[in-house]
Amino acid sequence: MVPIAPESKTRIVRGDNRAAYEEEAIKKVLDSSFLCHVGFTVDGEARIIPTAYLRIDDAIYLHGHLKNQMMNALLNGQTASICVTLVDGLVLARSGFKHSVNYRSVTLFGKAETVADEVKEEVLDKFIDYMIPGRASELRKTTPQELNATLVVKIPIDEAAAKIRTGPPLDKEPDYETDIWAGVVNLETRITEVEDCPKLKSGITVPEHVTNYVDKKILFD
Repeated sequence: MVPIAPESKTRIVRGDNRAAYEEEAIKKVLDSSFLCHVGFTVDGEARIIPTAYLRIDDAIYLHGHLKNQMMNALLNGQTASICVTLVDGLVLARSGFKHSVNYRSVTLFGKAETVADEVKEEVLDKFIDYMIPGRASELRKTTPQELNATLVVKIPIDEAAAKIRTGPPLDKEPDYETDIWAGVVNLETRITEVEDCPKLKSGITVPEHVTNYVDKKILFD
């Protein structure tokens, strides 16, 4: 991942004590989610769209329909801005001004390139297995028509920075002497029950790779 040192677009100014530019910290946040928000422009107008992503080595991969507006806009040479955020807690201080959120985030920049047809199916299978490990091999084979209608792009991570907040409220010193409760409401994204497709054939049970996934209980950690 180049560069590690912050550049103009990734140097964090406000709250720079929460900045992390190390490759390990950036990849740890990216690998804790599969949903990002992509910033791009169409005819000079800004767009932001949420979409699934996959990280492989030092690049982010996105996929969509061959005529997908975002995907085609990214391939026109512009620099994409991608953000991933996980919310870990509500930080409740002794004053409204000092309330905050515990979170982990990464903002990265890069220019998209088309993934070659000969590796497209492999990358798409990795998308599936990243969400639910072991599922891709259980599915029917992707048809040539489906592959031809799908665009997969690779966005090398040219610049990136993480910003992370942890810990308790940071009140003004005199406020610690008040009788106001303060603390953190910790949050987590949980896996709940499995719901069968209403058109599922009789006798088909939930496969092991799904039950193993559900047994994790916590989606992101």
